[in-house]
Amino acid sequence: MSADKEYYPMPFFPILSAKDIKFSTQWYQGALGFQKIFEMPAPDGTPVLVHLRWAKYADLLLSADINNKEEKVDEKGKGITLNFQVFQGGVDELAKMARDYGAVMLSAPHNTPWNTREFSVADPDGFHLTFTQGPVRNDLDIDDVIRNIEPLGN
Repeated sequence: MSADKEYYPMPFFPILSAKDIKFSTQWYQGALGFQKIFEMPAPDGTPVLVHLRWAKYADLLLSADINNKEEKVDEKGKGITLNFQVFQGGVDELAKMARDYGAVMLSAPHNTPWNTREFSVADPDGFHLTFTQGPVRNDLDIDDVIRNIEPLGN
């Protein structure tokens, strides 16, 4: 077994319902570089569950949306954002890969007041994912960051 498919207990993992699990699996791999760990097929061979990995301990599962075919995409994941820390490569390169793949960009790469660089994207089912890298400046401590954050509305 290769290192990228290492088996380990996952302390946290979301399960996202996908209307077209094959399309969503390809999207996560092509747009964001996730690796497919395994898929569980139904008796007819179509996948009903797909395990994807962004990085060690950053796994997510896609589940075939067999019960909610009529659910509106804009209601899925409302108020939830999954955040992934970028350790290798960069946020700008990953955003370009997602944009080139045709992903719906919710925000372009930008520096945040909390000393990170991030961008957000919507998956094919409307779930929001944010990819964060930081710190942007290594010379700042937490007190510096807090002092630099302006209150909302200013």
